[in-house]
Amino acid sequence: MIVIKYFVRDRLSVLLTALAVLLVFGSPEVLVAQLGKSNLRQEEGAVYLEDLLEKPIQLKVVKSLPVYSSLKGKRWLGNLVPGGPATLLAISDRAYRIRARAQQGQVAGWVSPKAVQGIDDKMVQNLKKLYERELLVQDLVSKKQIAMGMTLGEVERSLGRPDNRTSKVDKEGRKDKVEYITYERVPQTVTRPDRFGRLFQSTVYVKVPVGKLTIEFEDELVSSIEESEGDNVSGPVKIVPPPIVLF
Repeated sequence: MIVIKYFVRDRLSVLLTALAVLLVFGSPEVLVAQLGKSNLRQEEGAVYLEDLLEKPIQLKVVKSLPVYSSLKGKRWLGNLVPGGPATLLAISDRAYRIRARAQQGQVAGWVSPKAVQGIDDKMVQNLKKLYERELLVQDLVSKKQIAMGMTLGEVERSLGRPDNRTSKVDKEGRKDKVEYITYERVPQTVTRPDRFGRLFQSTVYVKVPVGKLTIEFEDELVSSIEESEGDNVSGPVKIVPPPIVLF
């Protein structure tokens, strides 16, 4: 009886805990999303690089300057240890957010640009241009639109995988062409026999192509967009700057 009593009590505790989690987060999927979501508050005027770059930019700490939790320097986190590596997390006009070792331990915060080495004004400007371009691409993707200057990967982010794709490489460079076909289900009347051999008519729906969007790429960037009897492209063709090469 004692064993059963403790078993029931433990099961009840688990159920109560699960119920509390659902009340707070709404569902297990929301809980997973919350756990995976960064709590970092993105400050106005800063460009965060975590989702912008395929690989982080590594810097070197050259001065023992203070690290702060915010751009306004509200909370001091420690002083950097010169000579060690630093990972660039974000940039602003007056400070960089880095992850590095301080005298007080590992920290992630804002420092003066004078504290690190390995990034110059040109790279800072390119990072800002890269961020501005990504905002344009994200807006197009959210509207399922495309533009001249997009990459194949960005087009697929917006429209999905193409129905057809061809590639060609010659002395002038690489050329790709993809096609997106729009289909409609068209009703058709067919005559067929029933199990007794008597003929009767029925309606079936046939998948018929009604439009095609052809996109050509030169050196992996959209160079032309052609639409036939479809509505994939609305309004004037948009243009985005080509991707920024940082390294």
